[in-house]
Amino acid sequence: MISEADYTSRDATALAELVRGREVSPRELLDTAIARIERLNPRFNAVVETLYDSARRDIANGLPDGPFAGVPFLVKDLHTLVEGSRLSHGCRFFANHVSSHDSSVVAKARKAGLVIAGRTNTPEFGLNSTTEGRFLGAARNPWNPDHTTGGSSGGSAAAVASGMVALSHATDSGGSIRIPASCCGLIGLKPTRGRVLAGLDTGEGWHDTFNAFAITRSVRDTARLLDCLKNSGDAAPYYAPYHDMSFSQIPDAPARPLRIGILETPPNGVAVDPEVRNALDDTRKLLEDLGHVTGTTKLAYETRPAAEAFLKVICSSVASTVDHCEKQTGIAARAEDFEASVWSALQIGRQMSGGELNAAIACIHLTGSEILRQLACHDVVLSPTVAKPPLPLGQLDAGEADIKTFLAKVFAFAPFTSFYNISGQPAISLPVAWSPEGLPVGMQFSASPGREDILIRLAAQLEAAVEWSKPQAALMSRLAGQ
Repeated sequence: MISEADYTSRDATALAELVRGREVSPRELLDTAIARIERLNPRFNAVVETLYDSARRDIANGLPDGPFAGVPFLVKDLHTLVEGSRLSHGCRFFANHVSSHDSSVVAKARKAGLVIAGRTNTPEFGLNSTTEGRFLGAARNPWNPDHTTGGSSGGSAAAVASGMVALSHATDSGGSIRIPASCCGLIGLKPTRGRVLAGLDTGEGWHDTFNAFAITRSVRDTARLLDCLKNSGDAAPYYAPYHDMSFSQIPDAPARPLRIGILETPPNGVAVDPEVRNALDDTRKLLEDLGHVTGTTKLAYETRPAAEAFLKVICSSVASTVDHCEKQTGIAARAEDFEASVWSALQIGRQMSGGELNAAIACIHLTGSEILRQLACHDVVLSPTVAKPPLPLGQLDAGEADIKTFLAKVFAFAPFTSFYNISGQPAISLPVAWSPEGLPVGMQFSASPGREDILIRLAAQLEAAVEWSKPQAALMSRLAGQ
């Protein structure tokens, strides 16, 4: 059996190579992952449902010969079906919901050979930029358990950062891949709209702002997994621009100088913490040392109408999901089954007219066009991922009775991410800095729609320069004795 130390020292690509070379079996990898989950999860609350028996059956039945054959994997408990597992959306009202089949992204993960060992923590309906919901409890940051993992894919980030798995499924409708990647010192790519088909089982989350992918530790895992999960012609409501090169080849491709715009202030004008601003300045200097050309840029659009439209899309999604469950089960939703902010969102969604929702979607699309127009002169735009280092737990309370007031607090912490969901651009958070207290501070890079290749190549260049695998390895070593 592979040791935990050996298991955590390797990314998913390296673990798959061990399996391919018959140096370790998929069952041994799974058993090691289970041992680490069982030892560390009571502390970090990353995994909220274990699927060990079904994972063992999948291995016994024979795994597909995919690029990640035998590698343990986890799936977020939000808007994503895993046959036979609970899909709670982090909410007590859905505690008894069992998935009848796999969402398309899960089916693709299985085809890649990944072994699904469990479900990860998420705040209720993914509405928070921290993961500390009332039903599933708080996920804790492996760098400091008193601080947030970010959200809403915080359970996935905690699982990867602590070495339970090398990579984990995540979703992103307003920053929910990138925010926890930043808070937990990991890589979080939100692909171009339509690149990865999240699944249209009972709706697609927050309309076309909803994205699915993963959180990883290495750039090559990110690139290889994107090849596995990308939509390759399946029927879909929208498609990403065609890309004729395997993403797996891009990390080793020749680098070229890029025109990089530095976005220091978010469109909503929220102040950026000095520690985060220092990290941004250091990253800018590093990029210049690597031969890139930088210049300060601005992004200005009508944030209030866009925020109101975004709110209506969120509320309509909550109402649609709850209404569908009521029809399926015959059980009426009650306020006591929801956090106060989510109940507020449900009421707004149920009172909204079709005309209001149509106007909101139109506003989002027009805003997205304006964002793309303003940023088109840059190959890449750099900004902080979040405005502050990871917050202490308890500072973003979804018990706030008014969803508008609550979301204003959420976007004060994470003001740089949601506009890329509106525009549909790819954006990636990279672990390029740590605060003086040893907490990760991620930087976000965006590119034009369809240009994940630019982001992956730049990420590989920064990975070599920063060597973020070293602090990640130091964390794994520290957790070995805990």
